[in-house]
Amino acid sequence: MGVVLALGVAGCGGGTTSGQETRPAPAAAAPSDAPALVGCNGGPSVAFTPMTVTSPGTGAGLAVGVAGEGPVGVVIANTLTGYHCDWLMWADHLVKGGFRVAVFEYGDNPQTVGIPAMLDRGSDEMAAIGAGLRKLGAQKVVYAGGSLGGSVALATAADPAAQAAGVISLSGGLDGMEELAGGLSVPALYAAAEEDFGGGVADLARSLHKATPKGRSTLLVYPGAQHAGEMFNDERYADQLQSKLEAFLRGI
Repeated sequence: MGVVLALGVAGCGGGTTSGQETRPAPAAAAPSDAPALVGCNGGPSVAFTPMTVTSPGTGAGLAVGVAGEGPVGVVIANTLTGYHCDWLMWADHLVKGGFRVAVFEYGDNPQTVGIPAMLDRGSDEMAAIGAGLRKLGAQKVVYAGGSLGGSVALATAADPAAQAAGVISLSGGLDGMEELAGGLSVPALYAAAEEDFGGGVADLARSLHKATPKGRSTLLVYPGAQHAGEMFNDERYADQLQSKLEAFLRGI
């Protein structure tokens, strides 16, 4: 797999559970020092509470929403072109399962600043949100995401300062991230659809799984070509995927 595949795979959108192609209007108002999450056109209604977090990169407030309670928190990062709306099905399941979940919109436009910059800026933002969850009572924080967000989550979890308890990558990763995966000191779960991007996404997931220290990695490969959040819509395996993710989180 070369650079073209790496950028195409990790940088694509996906997860269109709300059927959005353009940026929606802001949702309910957040505190004056924080922007609001975008409004969603569909999916489960999750009662997110705004959390004030400043982007380490831009110095501006991030649009962050937190829902649920529990000792394990999950921070979910978006795809290149997606929004938190893509994760409503998973977030709803997490909240009902007794987990604390945080969703957010990147402080930068990934398509403008580029993928390499997002690995740094996005991971700094994820770590800051993780710190916020710990202040709210989370004892452990897992970093997760889809496509670009999966790559950002991996970069975050690899940084000891982020205090990750685990990492979940759905259709994520970049060519060359095997070295980073090899240095992970926390459990990792990689999930992909077999035919996503002609099999390139699943091949990358297998490569990252193989590179991750033995005993710390779980690999899930499902049929079809669904990408990132779209995987929660595939009736062939969506329930099983949710169950596997929940079991992984409970084992953290």
